[in-house]
Amino acid sequence: MTVAYFCKRILSCKKGQSLIELTFIAPLMLLLIFGVVEVGSVISTYLRIAQLTREGANLTSRGDPCNSPPTSPCQALDDVKKAALPFLGPYNQAQWKIIYSKITQDPTVPCNPPLTPCRYIISYQNNSNSYGTLGRTSQIGNLNDVVTLPGVATVQESQTFHAIEIFYDYGPSIITYVGKMINRNFYERTIFTDVSGKP
Repeated sequence: MTVAYFCKRILSCKKGQSLIELTFIAPLMLLLIFGVVEVGSVISTYLRIAQLTREGANLTSRGDPCNSPPTSPCQALDDVKKAALPFLGPYNQAQWKIIYSKITQDPTVPCNPPLTPCRYIISYQNNSNSYGTLGRTSQIGNLNDVVTLPGVATVQESQTFHAIEIFYDYGPSIITYVGKMINRNFYERTIFTDVSGKP
């Protein structure tokens, strides 16, 4: 047997070894890539929801388009819904819910913090199924409830606030170990003071 024969056998063995190593490593690499993609999707979804609540509360605070009978359309909520549909899922309304609440300082109770805390009442709430059918209720409160607004110290009499809440049941498109470890129930809210000048 010649030296060339032994070299040829060693080279062929190394090729086989590399193939076996690749067989073991490839699934782990794919799992890692899928995990990175899923984490990116989670972060992107949360940031979009946070942005939507801010924009929705901003819109309602400027024009108060929801200050109308419940049968009338609410343009601000329609705009939020339209912007949200591409990633919330237009065909699966049971996966998300958008709730608008109008909160007013109760004029019958003097507001003089810290001696007398301000009292707020939810004077209007749009909880229609046309804005998602996910089984969630407002974490701020329900219509006519007396609620608290943390961080709000001094307000004018009958001051109005507008709140947008978005609930989203995140269903990972790629089921990996990451998808099982995260909290799939997203919630975000933003409260803006009224700047429209309307009562």
